[in-house]
Amino acid sequence: MAKKVFFDKLPSCYAGKILKIDLTNKTTSVIPTEKYANDYVGGRAMANRIYWDEVKDGNVPALSAENTLIYMTGPLAGTGLPYSGRAIMTGISAKNIPEQYTHSSCGGYFGAVLKWAGYDGFVLTGKADSLTYVVIDDDKISFEDASDLKGMYVIDTQEKLFDKYGRKSSALVIGPAGENLCRHASIVTHADSAFAMPGYGAVWGYKNLKAVVARGTGTVAPMDLEKTLEIHAWRDTPEKGRPYPPEYSETVKLGDFEGASEPHYKTFNSCNPGCNHICMISRSCVTNPLNPAGDKVTMVGKCMDLYGSIMRTDNDYPKGSYIDFPRQSEPGKYLWQVPILCDEEDPLKDEYLDIYPGNLLNMWGPNAEFGDMMMWCCNQYGLDKWDIAFWLFTWIYQCQLEGLFQEEGIDFGRPIDFNDPQFTKHILESMTYRTGPMGDLLAEGVGRMIRALGKEKFGDTIRHGITNRDGEERLTPVSWETSWGECSHWQGRGFQGCEKHVWVSMNILHMIGSRDEANGAHSHDHYENYLQYKDDPCHHPLMVEAAVCNIRRNEMKDSLLLCEYKDPDPGRPNMELDMYKAALGVKDITLDDIDHLADRGKIIERAIFMRDHGRTRDMEVAQVYPWMTFPDPWGDTVTWDEWNDLVDLFYKNRKWDLETGWPTREAWEEVELDDIAEFFAEQGKIPTANPDYVRKPDPFGK
Repeated sequence: MAKKVFFDKLPSCYAGKILKIDLTNKTTSVIPTEKYANDYVGGRAMANRIYWDEVKDGNVPALSAENTLIYMTGPLAGTGLPYSGRAIMTGISAKNIPEQYTHSSCGGYFGAVLKWAGYDGFVLTGKADSLTYVVIDDDKISFEDASDLKGMYVIDTQEKLFDKYGRKSSALVIGPAGENLCRHASIVTHADSAFAMPGYGAVWGYKNLKAVVARGTGTVAPMDLEKTLEIHAWRDTPEKGRPYPPEYSETVKLGDFEGASEPHYKTFNSCNPGCNHICMISRSCVTNPLNPAGDKVTMVGKCMDLYGSIMRTDNDYPKGSYIDFPRQSEPGKYLWQVPILCDEEDPLKDEYLDIYPGNLLNMWGPNAEFGDMMMWCCNQYGLDKWDIAFWLFTWIYQCQLEGLFQEEGIDFGRPIDFNDPQFTKHILESMTYRTGPMGDLLAEGVGRMIRALGKEKFGDTIRHGITNRDGEERLTPVSWETSWGECSHWQGRGFQGCEKHVWVSMNILHMIGSRDEANGAHSHDHYENYLQYKDDPCHHPLMVEAAVCNIRRNEMKDSLLLCEYKDPDPGRPNMELDMYKAALGVKDITLDDIDHLADRGKIIERAIFMRDHGRTRDMEVAQVYPWMTFPDPWGDTVTWDEWNDLVDLFYKNRKWDLETGWPTREAWEEVELDDIAEFFAEQGKIPTANPDYVRKPDPFGK
């Protein structure tokens, strides 16, 4: 089958070049964007194909010179199209267990500035002989000595680079956590926008790369200005805002900051150029947690800042956060997180606002100072806020509650006290600088630390005291690890509980991925479909179709590079399609076309998993199943056979072999990847029909 050609000449929404940076030899070269743009859009799909082509053996340690990292923007970045400032980075994750290829996305201005400098992305290889930063100044590339930046905090590093290269420049930087190879280290731009979860900050630290600075005088532009202006008119920023529970408002002094001991100023802002959806919360004139006697600071964040301050109650979500009801589908009537802009006369209103209450976690807070210290340390040291708040500190709290540290005489070097901000600082300082009795273990990341201490005790011991809203105990392990060394998120237990159909769908995505997919993929479906599978989601083809739809929307979002706060948007099912049309100026692109492009990009990721990491069905199912045997807030679980029945349905939908989980030749050829099919044929990894396949019994005996 011939690939569809969308354009003959590279559109003006692309910069036209992808920069290859060799840190070892301090040399650069260029890959023409045109080589990939027609077939792989940009972002994640393009990075997957470039990685397949450039890296012939990705079975290398994350912390190695051989680990190739790819930074890629999409066709929307820098064009002024809304929600479009994000970028993707791919490579071997330092945090994954086991280490493997994964991806991360990031907002901020760097992607736009890089395109204005003439590059759609860069491929990073090698290792510098000393701490270095790279400057991309239009077509001038230089490798600079970063010794004067060594050990510097994230925001301080950015400010110093601003002073040197001007406020129109932009930088990706690591903090001391990355320099010290902490596996939870982030690469950060503009304070709170970060490549966080895969630990790529540690990879940069190993490579002796402190920063990449971009400064550009060029332009990129959408090909269809009329369509771009039409998209800008979509703006439906929630005037009411999201209603925070009273205890959150008190904790972070939101609202009017009543009772604040000093002046505070709250603003909402966007994290990238062209965006017309404000979601970031800035709090100005806040005491600097790391230097209380110094100048006041501005703290920028989203939901994470709240959760650092209080971990007593899990999130409550209305059904309409996941299910698209008929009248809700109208543009401007829906916000996927909280459908507060609703049709008051909708007869289904009470149903889509029906709350699914999460568990009572019964942990720390409210304590603004404790949370501010946690978040500010993450910002300045360069640490992943998600894993720190939802995995590290919940693990410490629950192990202490169950007496595990006391039994084994484990000493963190300071008494565990969840009312004391200095305890937060001490733990994160120990992790960042590898100091104190637990510093080296903390720096290895929560999952590896637990395994070093003994996973059976420090990971699998049951924590007591979590209940649902009816007072029924909901037992989970002291560690909320789920799959691939990731922390629970919208998986029905641990943090962010949700209804069964949601966590079943999300676990399909986690299973075939290598990281927490919930941050970007979400789970959305239509009401009429939900009514058919809600009572038995593991045995209904529509549940699989919903998962496939979410995979496609996420893949296309991460290829165009749209913000996860606005995409996917059930109220605008053609959102990605309209954005792509505006960027390319091509009117005959269909929804089927972009689904096809998404399938092509996603299956190349599977090719990388198979080639470099030996990915199989048995490996995947064993990763995700155990977590689902613990009851969610409503007592729901799945059995081994129920889960595998759903996996069978999913594999059949994708034309993957039931026994191995490998795509059939038909699956490769459907997306015109005959070359990859031939590669796997030579490896003996093109499966043939096996009518005698018999499912393995439950290896966990649950």
